[in-house]
Amino acid sequence: MERHYTGVAYDVDTAQIRYREEHWLFEDKGTPTRLVLYRCSNGQPFARKTMRYVDTPWTPEFEMIDNRDGYIEGARRTQNQWLVYVQRDASSARETATLPARPNTVIDAGFDDFVRIHWNELTDEHGMSAAFVMPERLAYLNVKLQPAAKTVQNGVAAQQFRMSLAGWLGAIAPSITLTYALTDQRLIEFVGLSNVRDARGKRQRVRIEFADHDAAPASREQIRAAETETLVSHCPEP
Repeated sequence: MERHYTGVAYDVDTAQIRYREEHWLFEDKGTPTRLVLYRCSNGQPFARKTMRYVDTPWTPEFEMIDNRDGYIEGARRTQNQWLVYVQRDASSARETATLPARPNTVIDAGFDDFVRIHWNELTDEHGMSAAFVMPERLAYLNVKLQPAAKTVQNGVAAQQFRMSLAGWLGAIAPSITLTYALTDQRLIEFVGLSNVRDARGKRQRVRIEFADHDAAPASREQIRAAETETLVSHCPEP
């Protein structure tokens, strides 16, 4: 069944809308697929990401293209390895690296499935470790996922998790807070460094609020339109 939901990213400090993201989940010739359009605050799309869940749900192949500067990153499975790549802007050459498969590898939005499928382990006080693929760095980042506070958000009972770098780096690097509804274990808020860079090409700290997955069912026509919608080359200042 096709599904559609949206997220709105706010600047952590100013609460200004930085961008919006629109997600479609569907099957493409039998392969579970996620399509994401990233939109300027005025609604124009500037970046597109396609994810194909060809293996473990938390290790999808993916490619993201940001039309503002030509930034491209992605990951593709090759036997027991991961080919990761990044093109830092339209004038740069593509950089690649081959990463050996590791236990608890997590790729991009695959962290969402990783949390749901490992819910019992993650709600234990010790949490879990994972190897998060970072194409931008052409490397893994060793991260720790641990339960944080239980809370109520917009009337929804929720569990927060904290994702931080493992080891001593976790004490000095910013962490990410993920808030999941207890009833259906859906992501309702993300707070931390975004994979979407600002106009200067720097990663930005945002708070993303996600709508209910069932709020607006998707249609094949909408998905086809999202796959082909022209990306703009810049976003107006908010």
